[in-house]
Amino acid sequence: MTLFRDLIHNLFYIITPVFLYYTFWSRYTHERRRSLYFLIFFALCAASMLLSMMFPVEISGFQFDFRYLAVIFALLYGSWVLALVLFLVQAGYRLILIGASDPGFYLFFSALSFAGFYLLSRHYQSFNLRKKAACYLALLAVICSLSAVFSFSRFTDNRLDMLTYMSQFFLLYAIVSLLLIYTIERMITNQRMKEDLRKSEQLRTVSELAASVAHEVRNPMTVARGFVQLMQSSSSLTNSEKKYLQLTISEIDRAQHIISDYLNLAKPKDPSFKTISVSHALDEVRHTIQAYALMNNVSVFLDVPSGLKIRGEEKEFMQVLLNLCKNGIEAMPDGGKLFLTAALAGSTVRIGITDTGTGMTNEQVRQLGRAYYTTKDKGTGLGLMVSFTIIRSWGGQIDVKSEPGNGTVFTIILPAESADEPLHPDYEKQTAETVKQ
Repeated sequence: MTLFRDLIHNLFYIITPVFLYYTFWSRYTHERRRSLYFLIFFALCAASMLLSMMFPVEISGFQFDFRYLAVIFALLYGSWVLALVLFLVQAGYRLILIGASDPGFYLFFSALSFAGFYLLSRHYQSFNLRKKAACYLALLAVICSLSAVFSFSRFTDNRLDMLTYMSQFFLLYAIVSLLLIYTIERMITNQRMKEDLRKSEQLRTVSELAASVAHEVRNPMTVARGFVQLMQSSSSLTNSEKKYLQLTISEIDRAQHIISDYLNLAKPKDPSFKTISVSHALDEVRHTIQAYALMNNVSVFLDVPSGLKIRGEEKEFMQVLLNLCKNGIEAMPDGGKLFLTAALAGSTVRIGITDTGTGMTNEQVRQLGRAYYTTKDKGTGLGLMVSFTIIRSWGGQIDVKSEPGNGTVFTIILPAESADEPLHPDYEKQTAETVKQ
């Protein structure tokens, strides 16, 4: 009964801080308050760790606590800085609590655990739940095995005791860790579902607004298009003037298509996907934005291999590219460079739009794609929202990497349709080299 009580107490110490953080503080990620929430997360982890050390579990004459779980999960779900600070707090409290007992085993096991789980944390978030649990257990088993074989401890004279101790340690940590991983992943999933639901509500609001004003907007545009066509038929116009009027008509038509796209957000439509040549689309986009780029003292560079193809609707794809390119140009008020790149990465095509502009903070990047959120003085944020929606509906995604003062990289990732040659470049390295050039 005492063992069961101690286990329940330690589970309470470990799980309660997780519930508290993800319930009350994880939603608030504003840059100006990031240090405050870092301190809150640290305080909860430290309290969990110290309580577990104060009230250990005793099994077969051996004492166990969950001090390492705070450090391990800080590495996997927080940062190595937080984990290192927690480890130092743990070491200091251990020195005060039990003195310098068995320092060789403690330092060996701690260093091995920190290094192992730090390496795992580099790829941990890209795994699914099953793979996360499997990798965690495999690494824990390796660490326990190495500690049982190579460490110096009070069990040196009796290896059987050492193997028994580490076996019980592994089983206890494995059970509690799996419970903790499952709990955290479920909380993260629930938060993402709430975020998706909120975005869906915003999308519905925008769609209803677009539907309500579409008729009123289309009427004057139709009238304007008609008068421009009448002016174009005049015999007194020069070739340049006719060219300008034709460009005006094409832009009015494009605005009509954009209005239709906003309306399509509110209602599903039958997909009519066709094969799209990425190099042709990007080359056309470059020519379309060239004049606008020159007006803003921006140079446009294109580096796209031939043979890259995707499936989608060409008008929507062009709309996405133009939105992102226009945003990139407007992010460089003092001029700069805009790079359009593409590469085949495995079974996906990665299309990069890189600017050397003002950049964004992490908080601003997280807000992108939300209705009416924009970093521009005159903007609505609807263009990016539509772009994100289009790419997601095609089974792709848009990744954004940005730093204030160092520009922004928008990466469109879409399933590859086919390629004339098997290209497997390191996309991010290629993009970085292109920017340097």
